[in-house]
Amino acid sequence: MTTNIINRSTAPETGALHFEGFPAYKQELINNHFPCYSVENFSSNVVRLDISIPSGSWMQSKPLQSSSMARMITEGTKQFNSFQIAEAIDFSGAYLDVSSSPHRTILSIYAVKDILVSLLPLVKSILTEPTFPADELKTILANNKQEFIISNKKVMGRARRFFPSLLYGNRHPYGTVIEEKHFDALSTEDMQSLFNALPLSESSIFLGGNIDENVMEHLQNLFSDAAFAKSNSNTEQNYNSEPSSEKEHLITVPDAVQSALILGTPVVGRSHPDFPVLMLTNTILGGFFGSRLMKTIREEKGYTYGISSGITARAQASHFSIQTEVMAEVTQQALDEIFREISRLSVAPVEMNELDIARNYLFGSFLRNMDGPFALVERLQTALQENLDPNVYYSSYWDAIAAATPADIQHMAQKYLIPENMHVLIVGNKQ
Repeated sequence: MTTNIINRSTAPETGALHFEGFPAYKQELINNHFPCYSVENFSSNVVRLDISIPSGSWMQSKPLQSSSMARMITEGTKQFNSFQIAEAIDFSGAYLDVSSSPHRTILSIYAVKDILVSLLPLVKSILTEPTFPADELKTILANNKQEFIISNKKVMGRARRFFPSLLYGNRHPYGTVIEEKHFDALSTEDMQSLFNALPLSESSIFLGGNIDENVMEHLQNLFSDAAFAKSNSNTEQNYNSEPSSEKEHLITVPDAVQSALILGTPVVGRSHPDFPVLMLTNTILGGFFGSRLMKTIREEKGYTYGISSGITARAQASHFSIQTEVMAEVTQQALDEIFREISRLSVAPVEMNELDIARNYLFGSFLRNMDGPFALVERLQTALQENLDPNVYYSSYWDAIAAATPADIQHMAQKYLIPENMHVLIVGNKQ
C-alpha cells in the first residue's frame, strides 16, 4: 500500500478566486399570482420556506408595533394555542420564525420535506387567523421591556439605539428612538389592526432545498385560501431625513468607565454603482480584523478591544458607521485617531498588497454567503426586495471589486468618508 506523505513545510498552491455568476434558480407564479423563487438542492430532504409580505415597521403607527406583531403572530390562532403551535414545531424537528424589518414581515420555516407539507395548515392558520391573546402579549412585552432596561444600562446599547436618530431624525422610521414607555403603549388592538393591514395578496414565496411537485402542490392549496386574496393599500409614506444640526452629541453616564463611540454619515445603497467599491473601502478601513482601525486603535494604541466599521444598506436610505468602546480617559484620543485614519484614506492611495488582502477577504465572505440553497435564498431576497436582478447585481458587485485600484479607494474615501460630514455620538464620559 502506498502512503502519500504531505510536506507540511510547503504552503499549498494558491490561485485567484472566481465567481461564475449567481446560480440558477426557478421563477414561477403560484396560482397565477404569487411570485415564487426556488433554489433546488436534492442532496438533503430539508426545505426552507420563506413567505415575504411587503409591510414592516415603515407602516406602523406606534414604535415596536411591527416587531411585536411579528413576535405575537405565533402565540395563538383560532385553531391552535401557543402551546400547540410550539409543540407541533418542536415535535417535528422543524424551525419556525416570524421577523419584521423596516419593509418586510417574513415567516420562515425549515423542515424535512414531508414534515413541511404536514405543517402548512399550521402556517396557514398563523398567517390568516392569529388571535393575539392579551395574556401572552403582556408577558412578552414585560420580558422585552426588562431586556431593554438591562441593555440600556450599557453604553453601547444606548448608543446603538440613539445614533440612527442623528442621521435620520426621530420621526423617521429608520431613526426612531425606543423608550421604556413604548412597551406600555401597545395593546392587542394594535397588533390586530396592523395585521389586518398586511397585504397578504402581495406575498412572495422563496424556497430552498429539496423541492418536488408535492411541495408545490401543497403550496398552491395554501395560497388558494381566500384570506390570501386580501388586498390592502400598501403605499409607503415618504419620510424626509432630519439629521441633527450638531455633528457631535454627548450622552453623559457619570459612573461609566468606558465610552461608546459611534461615528457615521449617509452613503449610497446597493442600487448605486459606487456601492461595491465603497464596501471594499469600508473593509480596508474597519471591515475586518486586519483593518486599519483595528491595527491603529487596538494594536498600536491599545484604546479598545475591538473596533469595526460597516455599511447599513436599506431600501430607502443607507449609512456608514464606525463603532467601538474605549476607556473613558482616552475618548478624545480615540476619536482623533479614528478621524486620522479616515483622512489618511483620502490623502494617499493604499498599497496594492493591502488592497488585495481586503479584496480577498471580501471575496471569501461573498462566496461563503453563496454557499448552499438556504444562503442563496437569502441572497435572492436581498436583491429582489430592492428591485435588483440577482444575475446582474452579484456579478457586477464581484467585477467592480475585482477591478478596483488604489485610486478608486481613494476616490471613494474622498467622495463619501468626509470627516466634516460625520455625526459623532459619545455615550459615557468624555474627559
